Amino acid sequence: MDVKGNVGRLTRAIADSEIQSLLDQATGTFRQQAAELIEQFAGDPPTAQKTNDLENNLYEQLRQLGCRLIQAIFSLLQPEPQDTPGTVSFRGKSHRRIRGTTIRRDILTRFGKISLIRARYRRGRRGRTIFPLEILLGIEDGCTPAAASRVGQQFAACGSSQGRTLEMIADQMGTNIGTEKLRRIVATLAGDMQPHGQQARVDKLMELIEKARKDGKKPVLSVSRDGVALGLAPWSFFEMASVACVSVIAGGKKLGTVYLGRVPETNQVTLSSELTDLLEATIRRCGDHIPEIVYVSDAGKVETAYWRNTLSKFFVDGRRIKITRVVDYYHAAERLTTIADALKFGKDKAKRKKWLEHARWLLLQPGGHGRMLRSIAAMRKLYGYKRSGCDDAEKAERYLRRYHRFMDYAGMKSRGYPIGSGVVESACKQIVSERMKLSGMRWKKEGGQHAMTLRCLLLSGVWEAVYEKWLLSKPAVDDLINLETA
Repeated sequence: MDVKGNVGRLTRAIADSEIQSLLDQATGTFRQQAAELIEQFAGDPPTAQKTNDLENNLYEQLRQLGCRLIQAIFSLLQPEPQDTPGTVSFRGKSHRRIRGTTIRRDILTRFGKISLIRARYRRGRRGRTIFPLEILLGIEDGCTPAAASRVGQQFAACGSSQGRTLEMIADQMGTNIGTEKLRRIVATLAGDMQPHGQQARVDKLMELIEKARKDGKKPVLSVSRDGVALGLAPWSFFEMASVACVSVIAGGKKLGTVYLGRVPETNQVTLSSELTDLLEATIRRCGDHIPEIVYVSDAGKVETAYWRNTLSKFFVDGRRIKITRVVDYYHAAERLTTIADALKFGKDKAKRKKWLEHARWLLLQPGGHGRMLRSIAAMRKLYGYKRSGCDDAEKAERYLRRYHRFMDYAGMKSRGYPIGSGVVESACKQIVSERMKLSGMRWKKEGGQHAMTLRCLLLSGVWEAVYEKWLLSKPAVDDLINLETA
């Protein structure tokens, strides 16, 4: 961010005496209020009601103390208007100082709303007005960085909603904000954190890979993707959102997972691009010690196209990267169920159950795929298919034959590969169903993407790392004023 000024200063130093005076005044008030609360509690034998009142009232006094301190500290940073630069250049455009200062009374902090006196600058006569003190403090959309992070995490939490986020703000921060302000905060968080998310995911995967190696185990990168229906506004129709995840597997156990998610889009182009970039960046970080990579998914149209067009011929910096594909065992087993339902077993449900269990067992054995197909052929010859289920059963047979080379489940398990897409199925549930498909929820694509972006960062365990990178990217004093001419 290119921001420079001519002469003057944008903040002032706070003297030790000012700090001490501030603390004495604020804590003196708090001591008096706390003493009264404690005396009321200790005056008579304790009761459950008195204990409850003491704790809640003391919490409220502590919150008010924090609010007073934050407001006073921030306000002390603003120098006299005549001591500030006459002009500043913000994002490549010059802004001239406007006479006097203004006060903003609705800045949200972890302790509640505060007021802030700040100098202002404007681009031309009618252009955008900026407030350098707010920029330096990281205040955007009337919200401090700490408060914004807490709001964002609540908004992205399982089972949360816009209403529940507003309730959290009222309960924990002792104030109310409107839905429009909440939406602005969420949009800013999602838009600004997204560019830092990919690097944080790579760092997380490398941490997990190194952990596996340190424990003497062979790491395996498991890549999965899937789609999940999402209700869209304003017409309440459903389209397929997309979710992808990359897990580190070691010793047959999952060490951790990072997630990606996108709102409905034709052919899921953006998700494919983000997933490819994540894999390429991780492989580059691994250098000459690339873990084995396995792609586990159903044989759906988009999943298969991604394999055929990208992963089956994957190159990174001119180096061919081998990726093994596994068609999810549970989807294969569903085809066996379809075939079992179509066979004319009559009322002999025990025979149907026995054959289905045997066929699924065969599919997991070394060389069992061929034996399973021969068993299907024998049962079809012996019993035949019902007219009502014949088409579905034949389609299921074609599925099992077409993808046979991706169904060596015994071989996959012996190499420590996962054979089921349970991780991405769980991801669909955690990212979309548990947050975005609650009663009555419908999403516009922009707002839905904000929620998915924040939810993926939270579930990936990289929220703090991404938020720190975002805060470090914000302008500091050296960016806001040209010290050589000050």
